[in-house]
Amino acid sequence: MTVNEFIQQINEEGIYLNMVEKVALIENGKISPEEVFHIVTANNEPEAFYACWILNHYVDNHTLVLEDHLNEAVELLPTIKRSGLLRLVLRLFVITPNWKIEKLGLLLDFCINSLTDMTIPVGVKTHAMSIIDRIAETEPDIRDEVLLILEEIYPYLSTGGKNRAGKIIKKYKNENR
Repeated sequence: MTVNEFIQQINEEGIYLNMVEKVALIENGKISPEEVFHIVTANNEPEAFYACWILNHYVDNHTLVLEDHLNEAVELLPTIKRSGLLRLVLRLFVITPNWKIEKLGLLLDFCINSLTDMTIPVGVKTHAMSIIDRIAETEPDIRDEVLLILEEIYPYLSTGGKNRAGKIIKKYKNENR
């Protein structure tokens, strides 16, 4: 299957796409995960959203497949206009266990800015919190700043956002004792 045929299929099916069938195309080698990822990084809607949605389902069971491509995803983040695609791209960072990211500072800045931007939906914020928390594991100097930001935005978060932020706040306060 060519990339163009794949794009045509996912655009025709839209939100009614058969996820199992699309993931099977990747698993059976009809299209590579890298090709699907490049559809995402082309950032053309709606196929970028659908491709990232499919890729998220694939990466759930094949977590190592994108670790070499996350630098491209970091560069993509500021250009994404749709919050749904942004949430899915951030989720790729959350579910990928081994990061080989050279631009960790850019990722951290993007995630912190997402937390403080009150127009960003909670789904994006919760993934941003998870990414920041993961960065803080290797860069503990940022924990105090992250703690201040989370405490400041906490009252304005939804229930899900408060749950995620509360766990991180509690963790950091326990570590500071």
